[in-house]
Amino acid sequence: MKIKEAVNRIESTSKSIFAWEHEGYIHISWNTFTILVVPYEAKTMFDCHFVNPKLELPADVKARISGIIGKLLRTPIRERFPEKKYRLRWIDSNDGRDDEFIGPETYLGRSEDNGVLYWTTFQKFGAEIFTESELNQLKKDNPRLAPAIDAMKEEVKDDDND
Repeated sequence: MKIKEAVNRIESTSKSIFAWEHEGYIHISWNTFTILVVPYEAKTMFDCHFVNPKLELPADVKARISGIIGKLLRTPIRERFPEKKYRLRWIDSNDGRDDEFIGPETYLGRSEDNGVLYWTTFQKFGAEIFTESELNQLKKDNPRLAPAIDAMKEEVKDDDND
């Protein structure tokens, strides 16, 4: 289970439960009182910090939150984080003139026409998005292009993604 998924599922357990991510931790509160802090890299419940242990939660809410946290803890730490995504930034053209407007950002991606796959350029929001593992496979399949792929890699931010 990914961290964002855990936060969303915890929040959906009750209208009085709030969960958020902050500086490497998942914070969980009940009626504005923080009750539990779960480190992103926690391996067992002993790694979690019970902030208000005397605060009584309804049994069903407690069981649901416990189940969600248990599933998160059983997920290997590497798999809890979303895989980074990238676009391959291409050269922006201004025809060698420094004083003129540079056109929109362009990105390299694949397209298909009549069953034939080829590489072409796209503007930012039409560009293909690659995961880290997809780029590693591309570099493995085309070792001569590996330095160029590394040079073109531009991370896609969450708010930047379609």
